[in-house]
Amino acid sequence: MEFQFLTMKNNRTAIPVWLLLLLLAAGCTEPIALRSDDMEPRLVITGTLSTNPGNQIIEISSTAPYFGSELPVNIDASEVSLNGESLRRDAPGIYSTGENYSAQQGETYLLEVWIDYNRDGKDEYYTATTTIPYIHTLESLVLRSLIPSGADTPFLLVASFQDTPGEDYYGGALWINDVLYSNRILRYYIHMFNDYSQDGEFLRYPIPEWIITKSLVWDNGTTYDLYAGDVLTLELQTLSKEYYLFLGEAKIEKNQQFPLFSGPRGNVTGNITGGALGIFGSFASSRKSVTLPECPGLPSR
Repeated sequence: MEFQFLTMKNNRTAIPVWLLLLLLAAGCTEPIALRSDDMEPRLVITGTLSTNPGNQIIEISSTAPYFGSELPVNIDASEVSLNGESLRRDAPGIYSTGENYSAQQGETYLLEVWIDYNRDGKDEYYTATTTIPYIHTLESLVLRSLIPSGADTPFLLVASFQDTPGEDYYGGALWINDVLYSNRILRYYIHMFNDYSQDGEFLRYPIPEWIITKSLVWDNGTTYDLYAGDVLTLELQTLSKEYYLFLGEAKIEKNQQFPLFSGPRGNVTGNITGGALGIFGSFASSRKSVTLPECPGLPSR
């Protein structure tokens, strides 16, 4: 979990849209603590692969009992492997590829986990696969003023990129200078393209979720103040389908105003076989930046 607008483009049928989870090197950093519908805790396996070079992480944990007050805890597996190669244990329940690992576009990756979760002395076996999407290059990122003079706040970010024919799933992550602004699920954006004429076209897409003014909503009821000269960076992400659907469903749960760490009241649908909750997904990404101009609506530092 990397986050951001999310867009689904489908040239055949419109599919309901959903959104986002947790970790991600380039997306959301807010954990979603899943709680099982059952009385007993459930195993959770989560992780993403990205075309961005870095330490790609798989996390293994257990849900809290549905009616309990405990928080989820990370747990160790006997072995975790990616395409047959064992991953490195970095901390309890945290397994990684090591630094400078980048997933390859178009490649399918198999995640395998062996763990004695029920403590019967025998390892259970869990798997998931993801196919890395192809990068859609972000060609340009510009600010568009929403006032008639065209030279002051509020601004919209407009992203331009070439769509490809067929079904694609888009996401994005927004940074302000070096700070990830899209670090909470409710600051991610969902939109569905169902205009068939847009399939395979060069898109100039305004992102209405992020209205750029002198201050934006931030964590714990505070604001994030913006100044002339600040740099806004958008990472355009092409998401694997299973990851897109998982993130969207998690977004819907969060929009129902559950407490941040309580987890959704139902299980978010994932792709882990063997009965575990969670997701193994992937994304490919491209970045562009734009600098906030000097204008009456923005103070200077």
